[in-house]
Amino acid sequence: MRTSILPFLYLAASLSAQTPPPCRLSPLDTYLDFACNSPQAEAIRRNNADHERWRVQKERRIYQVRSEIADETNRSPLDPTALGLRYAEVEAICREIDERELQLVKVNRDVLTDAQKLKLAALEEVMRLAPTVNSAINDNLIHAAPVPLSGGSFADFLPGRSSYWPTKQRTGACNVGRALGLVLPLPSFEP
Repeated sequence: MRTSILPFLYLAASLSAQTPPPCRLSPLDTYLDFACNSPQAEAIRRNNADHERWRVQKERRIYQVRSEIADETNRSPLDPTALGLRYAEVEAICREIDERELQLVKVNRDVLTDAQKLKLAALEEVMRLAPTVNSAINDNLIHAAPVPLSGGSFADFLPGRSSYWPTKQRTGACNVGRALGLVLPLPSFEP
């Protein structure tokens, strides 16, 4: 009696296709004692993804308005009202992004248990020590080897940099505008 190996291969392939991929916990997931695919971690990821989609739409508008600013700047004679309105719109969008990011932090923290909030408070305390750590590194009192961080690069943590610790600043289109001097403090106009 001759048996075929094909049914066994098919069975093995179908069983292996049903096993979920191995869980990968981030260092933060491990620190906060999240289980693989925990409801907390999933809620935070979902909140962050929703916020990212919203922020991308806002940044698209910022780039569109900056294009309009360039067009207005090239016109002769200049229309200060048109330029001012566009600069004001960019700044308003950036402020809206900043406000929504603060709300996102609150919403994500509300997902955590009290014990996890205490651990997060410890991380915040470590961040408050960042200037002291930087001084100790710059004075060659401690050695800070580059540490790979998710989302960061080794270049961000090389000796000679003024800061070895990442800091929260405006991101994306708002950060680019400030770095290029495109977002200026708006003067107050009185009628």
